[in-house]
Amino acid sequence: MRFLPLLAILLATTVAYAADNQDKDDAPAVNPLASSGDFLSYHPDLGDRKMGMDAYRRGSYDYAARCFRWAARYADKPSQAMLASMYWDGTGVTQDRALAYAWMDLAAERGYPSLLAFRERYWQELSEDERKRAVDVGQPLYAEFGDAVAKPRLAMMMRRGLHQVTGSHTGFVGTMQIQIPSFSGNPQYIDANQYYDPRFWKEREYWAWADRAWKGPPHGTVNVGNPESVPKAKPADGQTAPDASKPDSQPADENNH
Repeated sequence: MRFLPLLAILLATTVAYAADNQDKDDAPAVNPLASSGDFLSYHPDLGDRKMGMDAYRRGSYDYAARCFRWAARYADKPSQAMLASMYWDGTGVTQDRALAYAWMDLAAERGYPSLLAFRERYWQELSEDERKRAVDVGQPLYAEFGDAVAKPRLAMMMRRGLHQVTGSHTGFVGTMQIQIPSFSGNPQYIDANQYYDPRFWKEREYWAWADRAWKGPPHGTVNVGNPESVPKAKPADGQTAPDASKPDSQPADENNH
């Protein structure tokens, strides 16, 4: 079933969003934000996606699709990808492969490698008629759910949440502790200054955090030197070296594809 690999990727990304430990020096020591009702109410991308994931696990696919669509309006790429997968397989919705591709194209808008790979695979499996229709149905999706309009929606919600900070008008909250309900039912407490870390509330920092969760740390570089000539290996006694210019010269035990 095609959905399962995608589900695994998105669940892993949900964890990465909720507890980003890439920059360990400045990351909160305890980060139970994903279980905070207040936090999720001002981050509907995460909150609605969580409801969608919970509903999907319960088998409430129709409600899951609605939750993912709500989250998609706040620029949540995992939710847009989930909708793509559900339309592709007809899970909880009427199967529509052209619409599925349009949702996956939207999910891959920021160039996240895993979502780009799914988008390309979908495109390869579409018929010509489905491809033409995918372009048509994709235009209204971008008009409503593309980053150009969806990111500002979420930014407005985060600004509202940030204004709820208790303390001085400069944003300093002192030593106040905030109680966070956890999934286990046992309350957790974090310093209010950690709760209001700019990465969770400032638009630019928030999107950079999301990008790190999806793209991972920067890759290193490899220096490649000048090519060197390698002497030909001598054939073993009684054997003839294969001639690469002849298609039938490959060893007998090598599989041809």
